Amino acid sequence: MLTHEQKEELRHAALEALVIRAPAALSVRQLARAVKKEVPFLFEETDLTAALAILHGHLPPLVMSTNDELGSSQYWSATTPGVLFIERGN
Repeated sequence: MLTHEQKEELRHAALEALVIRAPAALSVRQLARAVKKEVPFLFEETDLTAALAILHGHLPPLVMSTNDELGSSQYWSATTPGVLFIERGN
């Protein structure tokens, strides 16, 4: 179970990883590999999915998800507000 501080750090790291890779869309597994290099604690993919849900629920949404047209795979990418959020140092 992550602390509140770790959850916050995970959200920031996930958004930063998506912004760096914009406009690419990543699966949770792909994003987890990138984020694990940036945070000093262990987390599960479910923790990352929860972090993405919060970033998606932010107004305006900082990330968006798309589904594979031929399957059920979900991919995440940064939105324009998400990119600006990081670039402005928020």
